[in-house]
Amino acid sequence: MKVSVINKAHEVALEERETPSPGPQEVLVRMRAMGICGTDLHVYEGGHPVVTFPHIPFHEMSGEVASTGAGAEDLRPGQHVVVEPVIECGRCYSCRIGIPHNCFQLQFRGIHVDGGGREYMVVPRHKLYPVPDDWPHEKAALAEPLGIGLESAHTADLIPGDTVAVFGAGPIGLAVLLAAKQGGHRTLIFDIEEPCLNRARALGADEAVNLRQTDPLEAIRDFTKGEGANVVVEASGKASNFPLSVEGVSICGRVVIAGLILEEVSLVPFTLIRKRISLRGTRNSNKIPQAIELLKERPEIAETFITHRLPISRVKEGFELLLKRPEDICKIMLLWD
Repeated sequence: MKVSVINKAHEVALEERETPSPGPQEVLVRMRAMGICGTDLHVYEGGHPVVTFPHIPFHEMSGEVASTGAGAEDLRPGQHVVVEPVIECGRCYSCRIGIPHNCFQLQFRGIHVDGGGREYMVVPRHKLYPVPDDWPHEKAALAEPLGIGLESAHTADLIPGDTVAVFGAGPIGLAVLLAAKQGGHRTLIFDIEEPCLNRARALGADEAVNLRQTDPLEAIRDFTKGEGANVVVEASGKASNFPLSVEGVSICGRVVIAGLILEEVSLVPFTLIRKRISLRGTRNSNKIPQAIELLKERPEIAETFITHRLPISRVKEGFELLLKRPEDICKIMLLWD
């Protein structure tokens, strides 16, 4: 079988490897579609602190059942499936309280271990979720990033009537927007690029504001009649949005950090006390089934999110596009022939 391997920063090659076989409670999946996300880009650039080379990337992935091992025969050959990338221990505190995607010994396909950039992959049966066979594979691969947005909304403990502000209209920010709108919440979203904001408008944002043109705190005050947003989700990964999130949230509000902010930020703890703010982080997701249902309810999501489709042979081009023209891209899907 062919595999897409990053051998060192900015160097990707298609190589031949032996096709594996499934064991008990396992399924051999023929991989068909993988989305490129920001984490994959960090790996490609050689800047991810966990990944070592050579490495097979990608964790947003879907495919079809090739064969099944004993005990996994409820899935049939050819059936379309989404792969959950989380590998948890099942014993630690996070696993015991129902948050296995934050496992103390977490392994994540495409990061800690090799991911979906290969023609065939053996996956435990319980990590596969069937989807309609008439779905394009790239649509099914959206379930993982959509699940991240759903998890962020879940982390926020949204209450009926809450107003929601989102910094960042990339795939995760848009997924947060969809989760908030699904719950009936008025939602304001910020970005610096008009194509991203136009996608947010198409998906139902009540307001979509360009940070280069409008002061975000004024926009939040206008949107909430001076109260502040009850929930603010930082989904851009920009450190400059952290103080804006804390300042823009209402008294007794929640700030959820979903973007990967690697720089140091400062916070006066009295701000948390004065406003009784709850500051929360969110990571990964176990919301793939809910994401699949959302894709069923809103079929327009796929065409709004997926801006580029490329064969796996052009994977390097996909990475370089994301580096050079991020404003034109929401989600690049790589497809096996």
